[in-house]
Amino acid sequence: MRALVVESGIPRLAVTKLLSLVSPRAFVGPLAPIRLREIPEPALPASDWAVARTRARILDRAERLFARRGYRGVSLRELSRACGVRPFTIQHHFGSKPGLYQAVLSRWDEEILARVSAVVASRGDLATTVEKVVEELFDFFLEKRGWVALTVRAALGEGLAKGVSLKEQSWVQFIDQSLVDQRIGPSKHDLGLLLITVEGILHHHILSTAHYKKLFGKDLADPRIREHTKQHLKSVILALVESGR
Repeated sequence: MRALVVESGIPRLAVTKLLSLVSPRAFVGPLAPIRLREIPEPALPASDWAVARTRARILDRAERLFARRGYRGVSLRELSRACGVRPFTIQHHFGSKPGLYQAVLSRWDEEILARVSAVVASRGDLATTVEKVVEELFDFFLEKRGWVALTVRAALGEGLAKGVSLKEQSWVQFIDQSLVDQRIGPSKHDLGLLLITVEGILHHHILSTAHYKKLFGKDLADPRIREHTKQHLKSVILALVESGR
């Protein structure tokens, strides 16, 4: 195929543009920096890439809709319209509306598992582990605020479709067994309940935008407020953990 190609540096191009103010032929003369040349045909995106991009777009937009309106508050037709695809495309990728909802709920499980597993693998005591979990997950949850809102909706039991499961939708399940397996620190607390408490605290702060704006005039998007909040949460959660010693 033929295309315009710049055959000299930016300075030459700038000079040519200046000369073109005097004569438009500066861009077509023998010293012109731009030539019409034969170049190879560009490769089209691989089909796998296109499929992955479509799937990610559907998950992104479905996550926002489900988070705002809940599972029963949005139809498959509305989902397809928001995602810019036909209903058949959603069914092709996810099987059904419940299948899409399940995929959105479990979308970040592997990343959360990887983050928490890395913390647990350091084999610190319980207090150190909880502190690192707060540090590791707070920013992640803040970035995925819509997904957090969705999982809270689901956990509160908004009436899920048959076949949609909340099993292992939380990092609580991921970390609980690991802590037990590694016998991290003696504690009077029930580890499962402790971790549910920590998760609830984190989620509540992530979703409390209105409270932050009322108290501070800003929310967690402000770096100073975000860092101050993380330090506060570490102190509160560590105090809770230490009370079980």
